[in-house]
Amino acid sequence: ALAHVEVFDTQLRAILRASAYGPVRILVPMVSGREELLEVRRRLRRAGLQLRKQGHEIAGHVELGAMIEVPAAAIALPGFIGSVDFVSVGTNDLVQYLLAADRNNEALGELYTPLHPALLRLLRDVVRTAHRRGRPVAVCGEIAGDAAFVPLLLALGLTELSLHPATLLEVRRAIRGCDLSVLQARTAALLRARDRSGIEQWLAANTGGLQ
Repeated sequence: ALAHVEVFDTQLRAILRASAYGPVRILVPMVSGREELLEVRRRLRRAGLQLRKQGHEIAGHVELGAMIEVPAAAIALPGFIGSVDFVSVGTNDLVQYLLAADRNNEALGELYTPLHPALLRLLRDVVRTAHRRGRPVAVCGEIAGDAAFVPLLLALGLTELSLHPATLLEVRRAIRGCDLSVLQARTAALLRARDRSGIEQWLAANTGGLQ
């Protein structure tokens, strides 16, 4: 987007104009660091001033969020969490880039897995950073719509899930079957898992395992 600012500015203006008709939020994908978000916020502020000057009605505040799907963004989040209103973790790309395993390459299928200790610890750190600064944090991607992962996500503090409507009832049923306080008490054991097998054992003990 920042390589084609004319198109990007047009998109920002359109979103701001739409904000006159109802609440909208802007979620910036593929963020890797603070500089990018500061530039987006600068362009957003400028677009708002231009629209008001031209007589257009826009919302007083449009929330700006960062998609955490690049490992660098997850690690650097403490340095720019104050520049955003919310964050959303894109697990599909985060797993792919963290593990250097293309999820579309069948030969790497065994390597591409969200059941990796490094991913869980990174998710835990993102959630802690966001909550310390009072920022909402959501999770999207395949695991958000998979009921088998619900206990794991809840244990890590992820309570806002973005998923396909087709999986809503199954995920909702899984959530209702969980005891949040019990899962939170078992988070430390989850994070102590040293490999995929250990994480699968934790899931089996808390849900009956992955289907």
